[in-house]
Amino acid sequence: MKKIFKLFLMCILSIFAVSCSGEKEAENELNIYTWIYFVPDEVIENFEKETGIKVNISYYDTNDTLMAKLLSGTTQYDIVSPSTDFVPIMVEAGMLEKFDKSKLTETFKNLDTEGLNLYEYAKVYDDGLNYSLPYGFFATGITVNKEKVGNIPYNLDIFLNSDFKGAMTMLDDGREVIGMMLQHFGYSSDSSNDNELNKVKEELIKYKKNLAKFDSTTFGKGLAAGEFIVSHGYPDVFYETEAYEQDKFVYILPKGAMMYIDNMSITKNSKHKDNAYKFLEYLYKPENYKYVFENFRQIPVVKGVYELTDTKPIASAKDIMENAKLPRALSDEAKEKQEKIFNEVKLAK
Repeated sequence: MKKIFKLFLMCILSIFAVSCSGEKEAENELNIYTWIYFVPDEVIENFEKETGIKVNISYYDTNDTLMAKLLSGTTQYDIVSPSTDFVPIMVEAGMLEKFDKSKLTETFKNLDTEGLNLYEYAKVYDDGLNYSLPYGFFATGITVNKEKVGNIPYNLDIFLNSDFKGAMTMLDDGREVIGMMLQHFGYSSDSSNDNELNKVKEELIKYKKNLAKFDSTTFGKGLAAGEFIVSHGYPDVFYETEAYEQDKFVYILPKGAMMYIDNMSITKNSKHKDNAYKFLEYLYKPENYKYVFENFRQIPVVKGVYELTDTKPIASAKDIMENAKLPRALSDEAKEKQEKIFNEVKLAK
C-alpha cells in the first residue's frame, strides 16, 4: 500500500512540476501582433539575448484585421500597433491598457516630444499618450521616377497627365485615397459631407482614367522594375532597391497628404504585461531604436538617434509637418459614405 501511495505521490509531484514548468515558460514570453517587418530582427534577437524573454510575432495587414482579432476576445497578444485613427476606437472598446508610466520612465524621457510636437498631435487621438507610444512619424506620399517623368511639377496633378497613362498607381485603400483628397481640397479627412465627397469622387475619376490600377501590395516592386513610374503610397521602392538605384526616385508629399503616426500599445488582456513594459523600455532606447530608423528611414521619434547613424530619412520632418495632416477617426456614417465613394470610383469607366 505504501508503494502504491509513494507511486501516486510521485505522479502528482511530476504533474505539478510539468505544470509549473509550463507556467514559467509561458511567463517568459511576449506576443506581439503588428505590421509585417515592423520590428527589426536585430531588436528582437538582442532583446531575447539580454532578457531571456522569448518573443513571438504575428502579423496583420490592416487595422480592421487587428480590430476583428481583438474583438474576438482573444487574450493571445501583449503588444499591438494601431494607427492613430484606430487608437480612440480601441480605447473606447476597452482593448488597450492604460500605461503605468512609472514602468516607462526612460521611454517617455527618450521621446522627441518637443521637436515633433508629439503631445500636440496626440490630442487628436490619445491626449497625454496614456494608451499609445508613437513609433513611426511619416506621411503617405507619391513616389516619382525622375528619369522617366522629367522635370514637370511633382504634385497631384501628375495623375491627370495622360503621357503616363497605364504607368501610375494609387493605393487600394479608400481611407488613404479619400482622406488625402479631402485634405487636399481643404476639408477634414473624416468628412461625411455629400458635396465634399462628390467633389473628391469627380476628381478621382479623372485620375483613374490614367491609372494602371489601385494597388497596395506590389507598387514598390513595380516601381523598382520600371513597370510603374508614379505611385501614390508608402516609400516601398526605397526598401525594394539598392542604394545606388534610389537616386532616380523622389518621394513627395502633396498638400493634404495623410500623416501617420504608428504606435505601440499594450493590450488590456495581455498575459505578460511586465514583459511588454520591459520590451518597450528596451525598444525606445536610442541605441536600439536606431535599427528601426535604419530599416524604415522614417522620422525617428526618439532623441539622439541621428548621432548614432549615417542614415537619412526619406522625407524631412519639416515637409511632413508643412504638407500633411493627421487624420481623425471616422464616424460610422463617414466610414460608410467614404467606402461607398471609393467603390464608385473604382467601378467608374
